[in-house]
Amino acid sequence: MSHSALHPRPAVVFVADERWESFFQLAAILRKAGFRTVRISVGLTGWQAEDSLFDRNVSLSSPPSPQLLSEILSTEYIADVQPTESLATTTYVGLDLLPASSRSNIWNGRSLILDKWNTSDALRKLGLRTPDTLLANVTSPREAIEQFSLPIVLKRRVGSSGSSVGVFTSLESLQEFAAALDSPNQWFYERFIQGRSLVCASCVSDDGIDVIATYEVLKRTRLHGPSSVVEFQEDARLAESGKSVIEALNIRGLMCFDMIQDSDGVDWIHDVNLRVFEGLSMCQLAGFDFRGAYIRCLSGRGDIEPSRPQNPRSKTYGFPRGRRELLRSAPRGAAWVRTLQWLWRNWRLLGTRYFLVYTIKRPISSIRQRWKMSRNRRRTPSPY
Repeated sequence: MSHSALHPRPAVVFVADERWESFFQLAAILRKAGFRTVRISVGLTGWQAEDSLFDRNVSLSSPPSPQLLSEILSTEYIADVQPTESLATTTYVGLDLLPASSRSNIWNGRSLILDKWNTSDALRKLGLRTPDTLLANVTSPREAIEQFSLPIVLKRRVGSSGSSVGVFTSLESLQEFAAALDSPNQWFYERFIQGRSLVCASCVSDDGIDVIATYEVLKRTRLHGPSSVVEFQEDARLAESGKSVIEALNIRGLMCFDMIQDSDGVDWIHDVNLRVFEGLSMCQLAGFDFRGAYIRCLSGRGDIEPSRPQNPRSKTYGFPRGRRELLRSAPRGAAWVRTLQWLWRNWRLLGTRYFLVYTIKRPISSIRQRWKMSRNRRRTPSPY
């Protein structure tokens, strides 16, 4: 494939088997900045309102082979890729099949960080603090509890957004869950660390760290799920912990590290995500220019606004999941004023197209959910 046959605009490719708001928001930001956005969705059939956020949509019924993925992308110049973890290995192999003239190499090294158990072990060997781990296929639930006590964490080696992560408070519940695992070699136990849930987010280019932000997660949409309310921190030690991980991994692009700070003030790294993260828009609106940093990382051009964070300890609400918490954060009149300001700032960042998609998507999703519930009720026989 000659370079002249490629689409003239560089593309960022999203490969997903889940509907992630962070992917939709980054696509909206990139499209406003002039980048081409390509979405390859797996198992997500039918028209979706968010399709309009992407210049090109490819829907597949099952995960593609690396060869098929490279064929799909053969007419694009790939500036970067944002895959869900379950599809990341195939994605990176497929991209490496493309000629060097039709892609960047910004994702080099990311595939080595997909396996959470391997990553934890590697960071520990580098002297960084991570919770102790044991492989589930060679350790029984009883043995794991004897070493780590209760509560105890059991998680899949490759997973995302808190999926396939369980916290168990009894031997019986852990034994029941572990006995049902189809592939125990894909799971591991982790010592549970009680403490504050912290995040260090960054964008790294060839020149080093362009922007870094640290915040505490105050509320999530579900246990271990995406954050909806955060509080930004001026924590030099936490930022240094993040910088140590970045230097150890030698990775470029958007990334975030989930940490737990225990009662002694020790920061424990318990997850590494080398892709766009749920808090990106919150970071941007809090005064950290991830938009400018990522665009310069992709193109080598553009300015990055100096970080001007809000007052420390001020809460930031994610869009759209933080709406209810924002409305409850102040007396009714003041809350509505704050909500309108919040909507306006997110509109300016994400654009009219994104807000139209969000307006359309909510009622359609609600109708589909009610239809599925109604269909399931019709199929379920009455017990009487």
